[in-house]
Amino acid sequence: MATNRFWLLLLSFAAGLTLVGGCEKPERITKYTVDKPPPIQEPKQPATPEAGQPAGEPTDRTVAAIVPLAEQGWFFKMTGPKDAVQARAEAFTALVKSVRFSAEGKPEWSLPAGWSEQDGSQIRFATIIIPAAAGENDKPLEISVTVLPKSGDDADYILVNVNRWRNQLKLPPIAKEQLAGESTQLDLGGPKATLVNLLGVAAPSSMGRPPFTSGAPNGN
Repeated sequence: MATNRFWLLLLSFAAGLTLVGGCEKPERITKYTVDKPPPIQEPKQPATPEAGQPAGEPTDRTVAAIVPLAEQGWFFKMTGPKDAVQARAEAFTALVKSVRFSAEGKPEWSLPAGWSEQDGSQIRFATIIIPAAAGENDKPLEISVTVLPKSGDDADYILVNVNRWRNQLKLPPIAKEQLAGESTQLDLGGPKATLVNLLGVAAPSSMGRPPFTSGAPNGN
């Protein structure tokens, strides 16, 4: 009897464990909503200056004039630090206004006080030296006077040279219809001079290039 009672108790205990285990609820699966992460932004590349645009703050200036005659063109050009050139722009204009051409087509002019003149070579007719003002750290400026044969339309001849000067200062070219708004006409007692005042960043190779003739590059 004792043995039977032991087995009955054991079976009852086992049955109780089964019931307890069967009544436990399975763990619930919890869902969470996570915001979608923002897309990865690629680092921005530095903007590349457009062709002809100045690279950085303008530092240089070119003041220049073109005088087209029947068979040749005359070029007066001063390039250097922007403030030093601008300080002499009015005197440069006065110099160009004083130019008169002989019957043989040779120019003569009146130099401002303190300026000096040197003979040129090859296509450079002359070099005008402008001393640095007191207190300036800049070197003396110079005006190149050059002459080249010319043929074809005066407007095209002037435009191609103005755009070449603009390119030397990393400025974009202009169209023919923009030329009047970007230049000044000076009356030289018959011939007309086209004067420009350009501000930009001079390319290292832009100094001393001679002008274009009839659209063909030759250099100033």
